[in-house]
Amino acid sequence: MATTYEWSFPNFETDADDKVKNIHWRYSAVDGDNAADIYGSCAGEDMDFDSMTKANATACVLTSLDKTEAELKTQLDADITAQKTPALTSKTKSW
Repeated sequence: MATTYEWSFPNFETDADDKVKNIHWRYSAVDGDNAADIYGSCAGEDMDFDSMTKANATACVLTSLDKTEAELKTQLDADITAQKTPALTSKTKSW
């Protein structure tokens, strides 16, 4: 199954002039039964809330992180791979 990626922006904090001051974001990946996400918040760069697009918000987050979307995908893919093939296994003994 192919991994799907999705940006979501659950909350924006604005001032009295509707300028975005903070962006709360999440970048998620799902591959079958496995999922991973990265989340945080960053400065909104005073974007106008009414005219802001998802692309604007995404670009702002990537600039704030100093990362590319490809780098974030690599991080999420590594998290999913670790779920599929864990480095450690928990075992017990009944003595």
